[in-house]
Amino acid sequence: MTLTSKPKTWILCALAAVGMSGCATTQINTSVSPHPDRQAVWCVLTPLNNTSTPYAGRRAQQQLAALLGARGLKEVLVAPSAGSDEPLPIGEGAKEQRQQLTWAHQHGARYALLGSVDEWHYKIGLDGQPAVGFTLQLHDLRSGKTLWSGAASASGSSREGLAVLSERTLAGLLNRLLP
Repeated sequence: MTLTSKPKTWILCALAAVGMSGCATTQINTSVSPHPDRQAVWCVLTPLNNTSTPYAGRRAQQQLAALLGARGLKEVLVAPSAGSDEPLPIGEGAKEQRQQLTWAHQHGARYALLGSVDEWHYKIGLDGQPAVGFTLQLHDLRSGKTLWSGAASASGSSREGLAVLSERTLAGLLNRLLP
């Protein structure tokens, strides 16, 4: 088959490829990596859950801890959640993060990774595409300074799960923190 023999077929294929390319998008913005010590003790705090999805912050916390461990960090602590058993403990996140920062400091962590989950759902519509949004900050517990910050958001294809999309998006953020 030549290009001139079936122009409609080629045009339809090109339009389908363009249409499918818009199904998934990712946006990541970060500060420059401070090249933190990978041998130090890190603590992952529960990200603030700014969504209507129960436990999205705790899910992201577990993914972050696993991803940091996969990057060869020596010791990764997961700060315990003193959160309520209520599905949506509105307004408790900042208080919990302060308590977790204290816990991390008491347990010898050098760095605390914290942030927020700002989107965690399937979009309403025919395809039901997953969508996530995160912010992360790396705090040096010795100096009390924020060393790094980043934000990322992504929407996936209708055949993709939220866990896959969130893991890929968080991994993209961590790739910028730990190049």
